[in-house]
Amino acid sequence: MNCDCAFFIGADHKICQDYALSKTDEETCAVVISDGCSSSPDTDIGARLLVKAAAGSLSLIEIGHNALPGLDRYHQQTLRIAALGCNVIRLDPACLDATLITIKANADGFVISCYGDGVFALLRRDGIAEIVSIDFADGYPRYLSYLLHPERHDEFEAWTSNVKHVTHQYLPHGATERQIRRSDEAIEFHYGSSAEYLFVVAISDGIFSFTEATQAGSSQPGRLLPIEEVLTPLLDFKNASGEFVQRRMQAFLRTCAIRRWRHSDDLAVAAIYLGD
Repeated sequence: MNCDCAFFIGADHKICQDYALSKTDEETCAVVISDGCSSSPDTDIGARLLVKAAAGSLSLIEIGHNALPGLDRYHQQTLRIAALGCNVIRLDPACLDATLITIKANADGFVISCYGDGVFALLRRDGIAEIVSIDFADGYPRYLSYLLHPERHDEFEAWTSNVKHVTHQYLPHGATERQIRRSDEAIEFHYGSSAEYLFVVAISDGIFSFTEATQAGSSQPGRLLPIEEVLTPLLDFKNASGEFVQRRMQAFLRTCAIRRWRHSDDLAVAAIYLGD
């Protein structure tokens, strides 16, 4: 197994509010990404606090079909540690308004959790990529930080139009039709076997912000790119040694320059290779 991550500032941002981390020990690999809310204060710092707190709480996650209780404890401890950090450096707790996607794997399988919005991709050994996208109808994700403030949590719960959608699709395009479902669960959770999958990848919602310029140097808004068009080159891992996500992202960004693609939002990518 091996894991790696990368994150890049969006073209329309002054500060990168995405952060990612990869961590390996003798028996497991784990990656965590976080995407800070642009309208909340200091979420570039809050996203890092969440990810660093999560890295110290990964032992609470059990890999298997019964992972949900451990994931609940993992998120609670992560929030508690991150909130303590905010208090120490005197930041508004709203800086923790950030999504959190976590993947942990061992020799047998992996578990993925998404608190908020984002994308995870499961690359099967038969060449098919399963893509799961989580978004909210009104564009405001459920943040773990809402649990710190009952009034904010209650306000979010009362927001009936802001429904969470979970979209499943498969690449290559056309392998299976797209499926969309509504979800009321706080955590989107998935478990899989290493015998079936080769890579598992977490991606922030910056993946939805890619556009293609109509011509070189044009200031006009470009065509919004469908996620499957962007993911095809992004997930084209050549090998899984060393900093394989960093290498893929650098090659992908060169491809973007040639194709006149740009991402207006920050982008974080983290992956675990399940082979060997």
